[in-house]
Amino acid sequence: MAEIFKDEEQSARLRAEAEFGQREIQPFFEDDNLPGSVLEVGCGTGFLLSQLAEKYKDSSFSGVEPIGSGFSQFEDTLNAIESRYTNITFIRKRIEDVKSDEKYDLIYSVNVFEHLDDWREAIDICLSMLNINGRLVILCPNYWIPYESHFSLPIIGSKSLTYKIFSKKILEMEEAYDAHGLWKSLNFVTAPQIKKYCHSRDYTLEFDTAVMARMLDRLDEDPEFKKRQSALATIAIIANRCGAGFVLRSLPARWGAYMKAVIRAKTSTASI
Repeated sequence: MAEIFKDEEQSARLRAEAEFGQREIQPFFEDDNLPGSVLEVGCGTGFLLSQLAEKYKDSSFSGVEPIGSGFSQFEDTLNAIESRYTNITFIRKRIEDVKSDEKYDLIYSVNVFEHLDDWREAIDICLSMLNINGRLVILCPNYWIPYESHFSLPIIGSKSLTYKIFSKKILEMEEAYDAHGLWKSLNFVTAPQIKKYCHSRDYTLEFDTAVMARMLDRLDEDPEFKKRQSALATIAIIANRCGAGFVLRSLPARWGAYMKAVIRAKTSTASI
């Protein structure tokens, strides 16, 4: 992949994120029941999809990623990956705009649902595209805990008030990472909101509460992630070494700053 991602720093960051995503998605690639068709919602540069497509050559992979003005680099990268891997196809739209009769065994999204204009509609669309016993896996921050991980900021009262207090730092970070509009894109989705919505739609939902323990481990093992979360990293690492991970595994999903939700249509009978 080095010739596709020529920027070494970008490549290292993308590789670290892809490794995290792959570890979390890996349990759904069971040896005796491999998903034949997989969709990633918000695939970005396609790095994670390319890693999975390389490993599971008999499965077909699709990635949803809208490409707008100013994101030509994404377009070039997606084109390069699509040319290399015959089992990858990209859909250059927002998930909310996808109208397709395609069906998938597994749909997943890593750190994207907190940016969607309408995450509820996205859940509905994803479940409509699942095969029977298919699963939707969502990994993203849980804003019921008042912490914003992209900017490493406490949430004070509301999104608007937090912005007023920390606007200088937010704008500086958006400029430094060439991520203009990142703060505006955040929808502050929470685990209780997802639980309430799935209940109202009669969807089957299960949270993997052990994900927070794995996130603490990641702070210890991933230098890039530790650097991004420097505001809390030292405290979190000490807490983890004192057994915080064990405690977090037994707490309800709402108490984790990060969540992993597995959603299925009610007619599905597969176990998680």
